[in-house]
Amino acid sequence: MTRQDTATHYSIDDMKALIETMQIYKKDNSGKGITRIAYGEEDEAAHLYLAGLMKEAGLEVYRDGIGTLYARLPGKDRSLPAVGTGSHLDTVPQGGAYDGALGVIAGFYALMQYKPQQLKRDLELVVFRAEESSRFGFSCIGSKVLTGKIDKARWEQNRDDDGNNFFEVLKSLGYQHDNLDNCIIKKDRFSAFVELHIEQGKRLENDKKTIGIVNGIAAPTRFSVTVNGHADHSGATPMYQRQDALVASAGIITDINRAACTEAVYGTVGTVGKLNVVPNSMNVIPGQVKFSVDIRGIDTESIQRVVQRLNNSVEKAEKDFGVSIDVQPISAESPVKLDDSICQVIENLCQKHDISYMTMLSGAGHDSMNMAPLYPTAMIFTPSVAGISHHPDEFTEFSDIAVAADLLAETLGTLANQ
Repeated sequence: MTRQDTATHYSIDDMKALIETMQIYKKDNSGKGITRIAYGEEDEAAHLYLAGLMKEAGLEVYRDGIGTLYARLPGKDRSLPAVGTGSHLDTVPQGGAYDGALGVIAGFYALMQYKPQQLKRDLELVVFRAEESSRFGFSCIGSKVLTGKIDKARWEQNRDDDGNNFFEVLKSLGYQHDNLDNCIIKKDRFSAFVELHIEQGKRLENDKKTIGIVNGIAAPTRFSVTVNGHADHSGATPMYQRQDALVASAGIITDINRAACTEAVYGTVGTVGKLNVVPNSMNVIPGQVKFSVDIRGIDTESIQRVVQRLNNSVEKAEKDFGVSIDVQPISAESPVKLDDSICQVIENLCQKHDISYMTMLSGAGHDSMNMAPLYPTAMIFTPSVAGISHHPDEFTEFSDIAVAADLLAETLGTLANQ
């Protein structure tokens, strides 16, 4: 695929260098992946660095009341809705260098392939905040704020490991925290939005395809579960007198896994990825266990069957183990259909440049799922080696990145001239 003849000084090598530079912004240098938690020191530094870089490159740059970063390349007719792209910079603990960040860096590269006023419409890069649910228990908080999906009551209840909720963290950093409505973007801001992301799965690699054209996104349904038993001496308490919160939890977790396996034919998955055991001592029967449940898929009825299995398992555990269990819903997102016309534009460009591709669904959630109800939206996937993501070994070959970035640039340019 040939890059634009009118491209600016920002080259494919510059993009490669920026990918490496952004890996500096992580919590430590232990070598265990990239830890850049939402609104943490490293995340803040990465946003500020990128804002300075894009401003220096000549883009119109500003940050809104929650720190969302915008960079705009002006088109010929500034009264028209822009064409948008973007992703996020925050990571899971000990995550990879490509999840989210690649979409931001490739988006910057894509904008820089055009000169001001070259295209009919503006191009705009959006760097969303707090996409990962690792800190606050809610995913895609930044894009939810921008699109008016603000759930103040729930966001106030859920707290990070330091006991702070989303609003308290915003306040501590000097961001707007008491009126997020000022951050909502207008419904005519974009005529189209395209997010580039690593696949985070094995389909592209297994099928030997370079590009995934994403026409739908699975949605998560999440719960916080607290199992209250009774802590007691591990040696002096007979088995029949125990109220072991961890044993009760283990049965529930196993049932969730079995239910998700049953529903796998519909693409549904279920995960328990975080447990807190109290008092967490070898010689004490666990008195309390808190764990999170993440159920996601594209078939709403299938998701609900797994949820029902969770509820049934909770009732059984209370009776069998003499524990009390509190199940609190965190979120229940709806699967999202992406825009066929934009997918067709991407497909036409793949055919034009002889790029191998496939249409597919995304099992992971993305900021695009919040943009799609307001703006025609699509996604471009680039392969993840061995399907690994949310892990230090997350990797995408740069040859694949280059193809995807150029495809994104030409897609944005095509849409901007419509």
